[in-house]
Amino acid sequence: MKAQEIKKFKEELTAFLADIVAAMGRSERRRYTEMYIRGLLMDGERKSIEPMAHRIPDGNIQALQQFVNQSPWSHQEVRRALAQKVESEFVPEVYWILDETSFPKKGKHSVGVAYQYCGALGKTANCQVAVSLDMGMEELSIPLNWALYLPEEWIHDQERRKECGVPKDTVFKTKVELALELVDEVRSWGLKDRLVLADSLYGDSYDFRSGLKNRKLDYIVQVEGKLLAWTDHP
Repeated sequence: MKAQEIKKFKEELTAFLADIVAAMGRSERRRYTEMYIRGLLMDGERKSIEPMAHRIPDGNIQALQQFVNQSPWSHQEVRRALAQKVESEFVPEVYWILDETSFPKKGKHSVGVAYQYCGALGKTANCQVAVSLDMGMEELSIPLNWALYLPEEWIHDQERRKECGVPKDTVFKTKVELALELVDEVRSWGLKDRLVLADSLYGDSYDFRSGLKNRKLDYIVQVEGKLLAWTDHP
């Protein structure tokens, strides 16, 4: 989007963010949140701090870097507020979609980056992968929650983890485990249970299907043709 286009709905953007950023505390954090969001929405391939700050008329490189890297605000509380706001605006004909979002990368320093399947490119490549939980409708889907997938090579590389600030207590979790944790988290926020949709990466997993069943969640999942099924519970 062009700067002039964003300027036209700046008041609407500020109003939309008001409830979401309330949990961030200090007013300057809320102000730089709005500035950072404008930077993400503007045209330009690079979305790192410095090029974004140059594109924003009131951009401040040092302030944005401190906001992103050092400000002690809870991302869980911000996600919770956003998810609750999304649900209040887009009900009742919605469902939950569990899927993956991939981010192609060229280097090796981004947390979780590895040579793995990259859905954005449709092939195996160097990328980050996040498990995502979206609220879906006929026309669109909206992110509710997500978790970065850390391949096992990252879990066992203590030096790499320390360099990137990965918490010491982080353990390996499969994508299925991350998906079920995302479901548990949004339910803890008070969101209404929805029909769960997922592709065969999750649908082929007995642990995933039984996890949804144990949570008394209805689901429709894709499975591969070679998957064996029982007509009665064995």
